[in-house]
Amino acid sequence: MKQHPYYPTTLDIPHYVPNDKSTIQILLIAGSFMSFIIAMCYAISRKSTTSLLRLTWFVVCGFLHLGFESYWLFHKNTIAGQNDLLAQLWKEYAHGDSRYMIADDLLTTLESITIFIWGPICLISAYYIWRGSPRQYFFQLIVSLFHLFSCSLYFADLPDAIYCDPNPIYFWIYFVGFNSPWIIIPLVLITQSYRHIDRALVIKTKSK
Repeated sequence: MKQHPYYPTTLDIPHYVPNDKSTIQILLIAGSFMSFIIAMCYAISRKSTTSLLRLTWFVVCGFLHLGFESYWLFHKNTIAGQNDLLAQLWKEYAHGDSRYMIADDLLTTLESITIFIWGPICLISAYYIWRGSPRQYFFQLIVSLFHLFSCSLYFADLPDAIYCDPNPIYFWIYFVGFNSPWIIIPLVLITQSYRHIDRALVIKTKSK
């Protein structure tokens, strides 16, 4: 069995090729890309934009779902042996969850739904937030419910975390830290959406 750095060590990843970029280089590239998206959202925001923070959140989610995650879906069987930039980003992240190196069935299902349904809805939400349309709260509610549901399923592995490197950095930062925003932020957005929709229904009812 060919050697690889992932856990459990019994995983069979025969085509694995080590990254040729360091962890720092990979994280700097990822950070630079995220900074670019944040700056872009700031640049395109206008007076009618309801919330720059929510606009940025849904644009980031849309780009991650339709770009980064779709790359994994279409290369999941060969990604461990590739060394282009996105493959190296995935191989680095896989220290926190090696299921991404073995085309895990649960992840394949979740990622497929995320890419083809929720990715576009994230961008629709961002568009309505950018315009200041009340429709934003409907789409925001729908996609946030799914984010919460899918991330909860993803964290079902949390008690054992057998696919995570035992190094605390990989567990707490990669596995927990990089994914927990899709638990925390959706909870906030679901609450906000409910209040706005409820208020609108009350006003409509009273006006009859």
